[in-house]
Amino acid sequence: MYDLLIKNGKIVDGSGKQAFKADIGIKHDKIQAISPKLKGDSKVTIDASGYIVCPGFIDIHSHSDFTLLINPKGESKIRQGITTEVVGNCGFTPAPVRKDHFDAFMQFLVNTVHLNNREKSRWNWKTQGDFVSQIEKNGSSFNIASLVGHGTVRIAVMGFEKRKPTPSELHQMLKILEEEMQQGLFGMSTGLAYEPGVFATTEELTEMCKVVADYGGIYATHMKSEGKYLLECISEVIKIAENTGVSAEISHLKAVNPKNWAKIADALNMIDQANQRGLCIDFDVYPYTAYGSGLIDLIPPWFKEDGLKEMIKKLKQRKYKENIIYNMTYNFSSWENPMEDCSWNNVRVASVKSRKNKKYEGKNINQIAQNMGCSPYDAVIRLLIEENGAVKMVFFGMREEDIITLMKHPRAIFATDGRAVAPYGKLSKGKIHPRYYGTYPRILGHYVREKKLISLEEAIHKMTFLPAKKIRLRNRGLLKEGYYADITIFDKDRVVDLATFDEPHKYPEGIEYVIVNGSIVISKGEHTGKLPGKVLLNKNKTQ
Repeated sequence: MYDLLIKNGKIVDGSGKQAFKADIGIKHDKIQAISPKLKGDSKVTIDASGYIVCPGFIDIHSHSDFTLLINPKGESKIRQGITTEVVGNCGFTPAPVRKDHFDAFMQFLVNTVHLNNREKSRWNWKTQGDFVSQIEKNGSSFNIASLVGHGTVRIAVMGFEKRKPTPSELHQMLKILEEEMQQGLFGMSTGLAYEPGVFATTEELTEMCKVVADYGGIYATHMKSEGKYLLECISEVIKIAENTGVSAEISHLKAVNPKNWAKIADALNMIDQANQRGLCIDFDVYPYTAYGSGLIDLIPPWFKEDGLKEMIKKLKQRKYKENIIYNMTYNFSSWENPMEDCSWNNVRVASVKSRKNKKYEGKNINQIAQNMGCSPYDAVIRLLIEENGAVKMVFFGMREEDIITLMKHPRAIFATDGRAVAPYGKLSKGKIHPRYYGTYPRILGHYVREKKLISLEEAIHKMTFLPAKKIRLRNRGLLKEGYYADITIFDKDRVVDLATFDEPHKYPEGIEYVIVNGSIVISKGEHTGKLPGKVLLNKNKTQ
């Protein structure tokens, strides 16, 4: 007897091959049989007539490690069809935490998570492995595969120091990294556009990637530049991969700012040539022309080098403020100024902490400046001061043509770069990026069904087996006998994203069933309350 039988569905198995009709029999947490017209009894039967049955989507670039302890149901993700998330991206992870640099670490997290004093006092996970184990203990709708953040590790050893680590400090960083990898993490991520990642040299990253490679992990990098120095940064990724053998994943590959849009073709050519030489360089992409980050990105980097507290102090002093505004307005040569050739209409405030400024969520900087009765530069500085730096923004900086080019590339992996949130409770706040809710339904509805830019089979391949193969995830990412029963069932004629930049907290339509480790989490579009997600472990040590 099967525990679950899925009948009459059209199977897209994740391999990229053509869809076919078959039934799927599930016993416990695994697929026991795939065959036309399966016979036998089942405790539960799903009639998938008219629906696509495919592997659950694997979100290779996400940040739900910062929200699943608040709401383990992870509704904005599981309702997209996501059954596994790779967390710990962009150099930010909730752990490892070290007492010596705790205050610096709290500053580091300000732009990532809002913590009150009580929450800070309990933020004491020794390792990222311990942290994700806590998520599993509390329960989760989907599986978690974790990376560790280079920025978090660096702060644990040397805070915001703008220098190379000493041999002793580098040894400590490598020791922490190895401890994390031994706990089953899948690799290391960097946020080289942020302090302290921006201070890391290629040599430092190379030494750390040697450890990652030894454990068969990936190096996921949010590069230092995604615009002016895009190609130079890709060269650094390739150099690190050449010197270590690490499998590299370029996070949310894009070209921001109109002056840089033409670089996408050269970027893909560099990646292709590297792979032809035997390296393993891949990238992920989301289907939107706006990225999400912190308003702090608009401040010149040398004002942020000593951490958030010092930056806020400088913003309050007239002599520094005038210098900051001058560099924001006129200096486009000595730093990568996001506002070069861009309008303040392109910059929207997504979220703030204070009630006072909630009215500005969803407004662009020009609108906010008019309301405040000041210049856009003054409005940015005022918001950062009043919110202690914790202002999230959405920046419209890419073009659709490039997004399509990236999505169609054979090494592209689809990802959300978002967190699990919900339209209710603590995680319903702000005008967040709609990718948190709509990434995969948008690809399936807009780019596959409506625009016919890629086939359904190829799209699902990039959502399932390709990311599973990248992180060397065993027995997931395909519909195959003996594989874990992580399955998404959707209506290909109806699937669509409903989340917008103006109204982001909306679930998609057309995702009918989502099954995680054999348990039905989404049934007829609604959450069943089950939390069967597991912490997945990397077992790929090469030595």
